[in-house]
Amino acid sequence: METIKINQPQLDLRKIIAEINQKHQPILIEETTDKAVLISEQKWKEIQETLYLQSIPKMVDSIHQEASTPIEECIDIQDIDW
Repeated sequence: METIKINQPQLDLRKIIAEINQKHQPILIEETTDKAVLISEQKWKEIQETLYLQSIPKMVDSIHQEASTPIEECIDIQDIDW
């Protein structure tokens, strides 16, 4: 994970945000005694969704079980009666 110092000369926040969104990697921001991690909004939403799904009892087991189903045994989305 890339690290930047908060007192770094000519710190360009716009450039940092663009880099985070482009590379899909967080950046550690260090101050003398404190640290924080800056991530893209999309990555934050993904983390929130993961935490939500993991909070549902047996959801993770269900996902793992279904993920092991061979593709030939899956139902085509067009065949689902919505």
